[in-house]
Amino acid sequence: MQASLRTTQLLPIPDLNAYVGRQAIFDQKMNVVAYELLYRNSDENRARFSDANQATAATIFNSVVEIGLDTMVGKAPVWVNLPEDFLLRKFPLPMPPDRTVLEVLEDVPVTPALIESLRQFRREGYKIALDDFILTEQTRPLVDLAHYIKVDILNVPREEVERQFRELRPLGVPLVAEKISTHEEVTFLKELGFDYYQGHFLELPLIARSRRLPHNRAALLQLLGKLYEPRLDLRSIETTISADIGLSVRVLRLAGSVAMARGVPIGTMNQAVVRLGVEQVAALALVVLAAGFDDKPFELTRQALVRARMCEALAYGTNAPPEQLFTAGLLSLLDALLDRPFAEILPQLHVTPLIRDALLAGSGSMSSRIVEAARNQDRGDFNAVAATGLPQQKVQTAWFEAVRWVDGLIGGM
Repeated sequence: MQASLRTTQLLPIPDLNAYVGRQAIFDQKMNVVAYELLYRNSDENRARFSDANQATAATIFNSVVEIGLDTMVGKAPVWVNLPEDFLLRKFPLPMPPDRTVLEVLEDVPVTPALIESLRQFRREGYKIALDDFILTEQTRPLVDLAHYIKVDILNVPREEVERQFRELRPLGVPLVAEKISTHEEVTFLKELGFDYYQGHFLELPLIARSRRLPHNRAALLQLLGKLYEPRLDLRSIETTISADIGLSVRVLRLAGSVAMARGVPIGTMNQAVVRLGVEQVAALALVVLAAGFDDKPFELTRQALVRARMCEALAYGTNAPPEQLFTAGLLSLLDALLDRPFAEILPQLHVTPLIRDALLAGSGSMSSRIVEAARNQDRGDFNAVAATGLPQQKVQTAWFEAVRWVDGLIGGM
């Protein structure tokens, strides 16, 4: 028993948080004009990783889906470093083009394939920055594609910084001085005429953190298989997404970001999938997999699905639409998952007013009473079930039917 106990104590505790660093970029008047997104995997303000693709995927995924760009940086543009595989489109890039600057790292080989890929990114609306750029015959073709050039000044003699500035200024591309560490450097760089400034002296990177939603790797792989079948079955795709609470919420978040631009709320998972399209849903699944997370919350998935099926069944015969109540039931565990109240979570999802009302307890509406009945039946609080005014026999029958349906669904995955 003692040996077993010692072994248990040595097991690592999984970190269920999502982290992203951000560092401001300033103009000549020291106004913040953008933020660079930085990989972080803990509260330690350092980037530790061995796989650049995985680190980039995690940074993009955490900032866009888990935390949300608006939560992190408001409406400011974001800059993100991309390794070669991302620049050559071997991985999807679910970033909003109108507010994203793609940084081309200095160690990326300049090839015809890279040049063509950057041209395509520009056509799509992305801006391009050349990071730690050194002008050579090999790198010169990048200049015509660049919106910004970043110059690393850390431990670089002033004479060399001035030489680089004089060489790059005639190219007509705005120049960013990065890794500034002293007030004297700021003064020197302003006198030279750099356009933008970034570094620890001006602002240390700040870390944003949020509870990370779990996901089921098997469900993601199954979803990708369905998305790439010759004949798409949207109903089957919708069922696969709904069977995983983490994936469901992420799809709704992405769809909500598009829907907000059009002013149309999301009411069902089918609407979210249709709104996003196959390519965006596939991109989301691929980025989750590339980020390297590996959670398999089968019991949590089961609980969310039981509530969803119950809410759908209880909605029949009332004025509440069953499809939207299924979505509400699926999301009814989200406050516990993220340790945040629904009032903070729901604006990120842009769901319909009916779903929002159903999830905010105490409104007294039929949709809210149905979700409360499902919650309390799931918890075994039968007095609270009775307080909703729904027939207890109907609630109990819906629960038994939901348990059988979910066990069959998960058993087939």
